[in-house]
Amino acid sequence: MKTVIREFLIFAAVLATAPWWLPARLLRALTGGESAFAAGSEWLSLVPGRLGVYLRRGYYRMTLDTCASDCHIGFGTTFAHPQARIGHGVYIGNRCTLGTVEMGDHATIGSNVDILSGRRQHNFLRLDVPIQHQGGTFERVRLGRNCWIGNSSVVMADVGDDCVIGAGSVVVKPVPARSIAVGNPATVKRNRESEAAPTSEHRLASNVEAQLVEW
Repeated sequence: MKTVIREFLIFAAVLATAPWWLPARLLRALTGGESAFAAGSEWLSLVPGRLGVYLRRGYYRMTLDTCASDCHIGFGTTFAHPQARIGHGVYIGNRCTLGTVEMGDHATIGSNVDILSGRRQHNFLRLDVPIQHQGGTFERVRLGRNCWIGNSSVVMADVGDDCVIGAGSVVVKPVPARSIAVGNPATVKRNRESEAAPTSEHRLASNVEAQLVEW
């Protein structure tokens, strides 16, 4: 029943946000432009509370490449490009700025996090041309499932499954799965797999081994 109610509310949100997503989709289809999409993202980011969460779900379901119906997109958070993918159970905090990103299921993004479209968005080799006019390359940054990105982090490279990125970190190189990385630039400090609590099977095996040794 809860799922049915949620889908109904999102359907209502899709209808309510049609004045924003219809121009965004039309402009993208005709010219490839993203200005209408960005405008809708900025306007709807300012709606507070649960109403804002559902309106953003409805808008992004119709504009992003993929947007799961059970995601949470916080107040003040904007997407710069529609080529983003949001998996199931994703939580995005307040006042985040997101580029071309793919978020695995149950990824958690703290507040004030910037996820860029890679490290090469702006070329700067020439001194006789303004940096704004030198172009760049946009890349898709992938956040693995069940990763946690701490508050005020900046992410410019892929983060593996089950990773933890400390608050205020700057990720400029890919982070392997199950890593804990912190700092600027972010460096891997520990591996979560080696510190994980033992499963019931592991505990049973350890108890049996202990009993055999004692016997």
